[in-house]
Amino acid sequence: MLRTVSLVLTLTLSCIALVQNSDAANTPAPSSSPVQVAYMLNGSTLTTYNINPQTLQASDVGTITLPNPGSPDYVPTLVASPNGRFVYISVYLNNNDQEEVYVYDTNASGLPGQSPVQQIKASQLIGVAVDPSGKFLYSVAVGPPGQQLTTPYSIVRGLISANNGKLSQPVTEAKYLLDSDPSGNDCYLAVLGFNGAGTTMYDGIFCSGPHASGSATYNQRSVDPQTGALGPDQQVYVDSSYAGSESANVQFEGDLFFAFIAYFNQGPNANLVDVYQMPNDSTPVISCGASMLAVCGDFTHASAHPSGKYVFLTDPTNVTDIGTVNLSTEQITQTGSIPYPVQEFSPDGTIAYAVNDGDGEIDIYGFNAATGGVTQGGSFSDLGYLFTAERK
Repeated sequence: MLRTVSLVLTLTLSCIALVQNSDAANTPAPSSSPVQVAYMLNGSTLTTYNINPQTLQASDVGTITLPNPGSPDYVPTLVASPNGRFVYISVYLNNNDQEEVYVYDTNASGLPGQSPVQQIKASQLIGVAVDPSGKFLYSVAVGPPGQQLTTPYSIVRGLISANNGKLSQPVTEAKYLLDSDPSGNDCYLAVLGFNGAGTTMYDGIFCSGPHASGSATYNQRSVDPQTGALGPDQQVYVDSSYAGSESANVQFEGDLFFAFIAYFNQGPNANLVDVYQMPNDSTPVISCGASMLAVCGDFTHASAHPSGKYVFLTDPTNVTDIGTVNLSTEQITQTGSIPYPVQEFSPDGTIAYAVNDGDGEIDIYGFNAATGGVTQGGSFSDLGYLFTAERK
């Protein structure tokens, strides 16, 4: 059962418990080319696969057991450093917002050691994001709730040790006070990622209100690549709806952002794929509806390829159509398809992972971003939550 998590975890660095000994087997060996890694997390069991880029076959390179499996009521999160050496795993321990974050050093295959090099215990956590340089980890610290139906949120920057991935020197970069009325406007904050150069961070404020109303505000912040310091929020995009009338899934890739808009009360074939070119975020360069490409008007799942050159749109029959994004012609045109829903990519975009529910497998497809070509490969068991990394 593949489940992907687009929100990054929160991390509070004030409560850190160190594990003194790391495994000698984790000493990384030089790698001539990046290793594509797929992690399958099922309870407390983490299985590591390497994907052969030529044969597109998966090899099971090992399994570890987490110190705690976490609560089954919460989705765990795994975030890797850009070079894939360090892995950060977050699990909820119970229904009282108690969370543990495990920091692992990995070997040349991306396999974590049997014991984490650092354990962090805290409460009110959401997620973490590592900047493209691999020097800083950003988290969203939450709470506690205030007396006026508001909750404080903050973005915290931590320094990543280049030796073992441990976190230190927490600095609060930004503070928010968001509505938290369960019967009114209830909001939360999330760090969504970075541009490729690591000079811009994207974040979002997501709110739900009465009568199934809601809003999402997407912002960007400048990032000092030397210090990791953040600039002020600058609004990029806002989506709001009433009575569950629509939803917008926004993704940032390179200097583009994609708004996959699903309408629920305007009849069939009313969805849209809007593509904006930064910094002009007021008017989409491409607005793809059913008249341009049928699946643009009727998709059930949508993803932008890491290159920003393609969109992967799953139709109601669970076939994923691949569309080329052509900014010069302002068109999206179909170039291929994959017979199952694609819900994850390798970090470099050369591999697409599709969910084959009939066989209980994750199917592997090679993808050539230069041509749009697709090559079918092997598969591995779909027994948990899938995360991907690239071990360099």
